[in-house]
Amino acid sequence: MTAANKPTEDILVRDVFGIDSDMKVKGFAEASDRVPAIDPTYKFDPDTTLAILAGFAYNRRVMIQGYHGTGKSTHIEQVAA
Repeated sequence: MTAANKPTEDILVRDVFGIDSDMKVKGFAEASDRVPAIDPTYKFDPDTTLAILAGFAYNRRVMIQGYHGTGKSTHIEQVAA
């Protein structure tokens, strides 16, 4: 990943995801055409969201499991959005 492709902005989890956490993650200042659209009605599950964000922050794998149609892919999309 080149320097131009690395996230540079500090994002407060509390402000963006509405989760009671002091966690900060890196993000991009502007969305590219590869970023999914934000769904303003999406409700983030706090534990799953924090696990996903910790995986991004520490470059670790996170396993999200559940039955088909339960929102696993949508959750990842909305965290990325």
